[in-house]
Amino acid sequence: MISDFFKFLLPNRPVPTRVLRGPFRGARVVMNPRHSMRKIFGLYESELNGWLEVVLRRCDCVLDVGANDGYFTFGCVAAFRRLGKVGEIIAFEPQQQHIDTLQESIDRHRIGATQITLLQTLVGGKICAEATTLDAVRWRTGDPECRTHTLVKIDVEGAELEVLSGALSWINSANYFVIEVHEESFLESIIRLFASRNLRLTKIDQLPLPVLGGEMRAKSNWWLVSDLGAAP
Repeated sequence: MISDFFKFLLPNRPVPTRVLRGPFRGARVVMNPRHSMRKIFGLYESELNGWLEVVLRRCDCVLDVGANDGYFTFGCVAAFRRLGKVGEIIAFEPQQQHIDTLQESIDRHRIGATQITLLQTLVGGKICAEATTLDAVRWRTGDPECRTHTLVKIDVEGAELEVLSGALSWINSANYFVIEVHEESFLESIIRLFASRNLRLTKIDQLPLPVLGGEMRAKSNWWLVSDLGAAP
């Protein structure tokens, strides 16, 4: 196939790679281009694109829990720069290999006015030697205790409920959540938690793209996002 031939021409190692389309357009992320074609063309998790375009205009800060290669972190940096925002992002990532590439992206990225902090730690329901909580977050710019106008992204491979149990100070109508859910039984529990605070979440299912089809991910994989109809 032509697409396979095109991929073969790309480097097969992490290199600074530009995102060309989508809500994160303009981002420069150290990642493997052969394995990141959907990210390059703004089609990775494309189900979220419309929601992100709206929310990024409403937020000034981001908590990226499970930052991985930094596609979300540096995508938000690019969006803030495009929107003329002075933002702050805290990226949580426990794995050393990802921390190394995240730091390389910072070194090579035109960050602009956005402040980025990398924290090599797990995030959970309590503070211990291996983990912290989102409730313990303190910003480096502005009010360190601020709990508003923040986009909270959680992708923790099944530890969603633990992270949320330590993030109660963030669950309010002035913030926006995007939570990747890996267990069907978690959907109701998470929705109920937010409902207890009079907040609604919308479930987003995986949708295959025309021609390209679906992404290589488990079928038991959904997103819960803050309901924009209920947002201020």
